[in-house]
Amino acid sequence: MLHGTAEIDEAFIGRVYRTSVWVWLSATLVLLGFRSLGGVAGWTLGCAVSMWTLWSLEWIVRRAFVPGNLNAGSSLGKFSVLKIAVILPILGLAAWASSRSIPFLFAFCAGVLLTQAVIFFTVVVVLISRRSND
Repeated sequence: MLHGTAEIDEAFIGRVYRTSVWVWLSATLVLLGFRSLGGVAGWTLGCAVSMWTLWSLEWIVRRAFVPGNLNAGSSLGKFSVLKIAVILPILGLAAWASSRSIPFLFAFCAGVLLTQAVIFFTVVVVLISRRSND
C-alpha cells in the first residue's frame, strides 16, 4: 500500500516548482549526454516559460482574487496585457530558433508543458494514494 503524504494544500505550488527544477535538471543532463545543445536551449527556454507562466498566474490570483478587492478586475486586465507583451517576444524567438533546429522545437514544446505535467502527475499520485488508503 502507498502511504504518501502528497496533498493539494497551501504548499502544493512550492512543491511543483521544486519538482519542476529537478525534472528540468534531469532532462538537461540527458540532453547534454546526447550532445544536443539545441535541445538543451529549447528545453531550458520552454521550462522557463512554463515556470514563469505558473508563477505569474499564482502571483495575480493571490493579489487580485482577495475578498473586498475592488480593483481586481483592472489589476487582472493590466497584468494580462503586460504578460502578453512579455510572452510574445519570447515565443517569437522560439519560433525563429526552431526554424533552424528541430531538436530545439521539440524540446521547447516539451519544456512549455513541464509544470502542467508535474501538476498532472502529482494529482494522479494523490488520487492513487487516497484510493490505496481506503
